[in-house]
Amino acid sequence: MKLYILFSLVAIASTVLAHPEPEPELTASEIVKRELEARNREWKARNCQAEIRAFTADRVAKRDAKLGRRQNPSGTEITAAAHVTGIPDSATCIVAPEVTEGPYYINNELVRQNLTETQGGVDIVLDIGVIDINTCQPIPDAFVELWAANATGVYGGYSGASNAVKKETFGRGGYATDSTGVVEITTIYPGFYTGRTAHIHTMIHLNYTKNTDGTIKSSSGSNVHVGQFFFDETWNDRVYATSPYTLNKQRRTLNAQDGILKDAGSNGYNTYASLSYLSGSGLPQGLLGYITVGVDSKAHYSISNKNFYGGSGI
Repeated sequence: MKLYILFSLVAIASTVLAHPEPEPELTASEIVKRELEARNREWKARNCQAEIRAFTADRVAKRDAKLGRRQNPSGTEITAAAHVTGIPDSATCIVAPEVTEGPYYINNELVRQNLTETQGGVDIVLDIGVIDINTCQPIPDAFVELWAANATGVYGGYSGASNAVKKETFGRGGYATDSTGVVEITTIYPGFYTGRTAHIHTMIHLNYTKNTDGTIKSSSGSNVHVGQFFFDETWNDRVYATSPYTLNKQRRTLNAQDGILKDAGSNGYNTYASLSYLSGSGLPQGLLGYITVGVDSKAHYSISNKNFYGGSGI
């Protein structure tokens, strides 16, 4: 099992290039400040490597025991699909600081663990752990929010349909980590779109509050992480050869062509989630991904997007 950790900071120049909408420009002093913050978090993260490895290994062992993936009823060992990220187990993923959450965020999304709705595609079950790089300890009750494009590269809320922002919720939402700092969320393996390879956005909230209608109040508490994670091109190729991904008419952007991924993977680090088939039946049964996100619990990122889900209690 290859273990990876994603850290909350994203590249400045590449963020502007990768998204179709403009991002606010930073001054020279702001750029220097973010770079210093990134270096500081990198060193903190390195001090937590042993705890991160143990944290992830424990989750893997518990899942294997619960699902009985080690053996079938006859006692014959089942060999799970190999993880194809091709990076040593000791790798630590550090994502450079992000300017904003990107143009496709929507405030006050639904609190839920399954984001698929009626969307076609390959289900991906994400086992997400959240750890504080200040203490190297898991963080319980951290709200992990995700949003991503569907199989044909379209974001819920931005499909072009009438009043889509207030009505569409596919591929969006989140849930809180349990007492051990872990949450499981099911979504659709994201499609590509012009300028971007497959990726899933994430935002992590601490000390948050919920609205009475089953949504999170995005402006509450502290947003301690805004980032993205990616998938090895081998997995992208496998998924994109199936329907409905084959219906995507946008020009495919490969990992090597994605500005944010390229910047995030510099200096020997990389930002790939660790994937395997959920069962021996391959893609039709879905994928399983392990992700450990290291956050600075003392940090806070503001939200620039002013769009709100129509059902939110505001």
